Amino acid sequence: MDILEKAKELGTMIGTSKQMSAFKKWEADLERDHKARAILREYQTLQTEMMRAAHEDAEKETLDRIKEKLSVKFDEINKCDITRNYLESKDKLDSLIKKVNDVLVYSITGEEQCLGERCSSSCGGCR
Repeated sequence: MDILEKAKELGTMIGTSKQMSAFKKWEADLERDHKARAILREYQTLQTEMMRAAHEDAEKETLDRIKEKLSVKFDEINKCDITRNYLESKDKLDSLIKKVNDVLVYSITGEEQCLGERCSSSCGGCR
């Protein structure tokens, strides 16, 4: 079996995984729910505002004001089943894909990737 056939097989396995199924379900629910989409969009806008303010060395009061808005909006996200479950399912899918990539890199190079909380000081990926 050649490399591209194996890549297609891997893609199919990821596409039919429980992580992908859960993500697609919550993504579809998010698309159907105007209020949930608005909550998520507002949160993402605030994140962008925070990044811009931090990059521009905004005053502490400005940063604190944005942080407070972010906190309130994050609470709103967590109270809404659709947005909370969408983000959780996206995190799980992203984690699966990262793990697959880490295995591929290890198989190719023999070097282990970042281990997250068990990350070593020699890691160049997250430190």
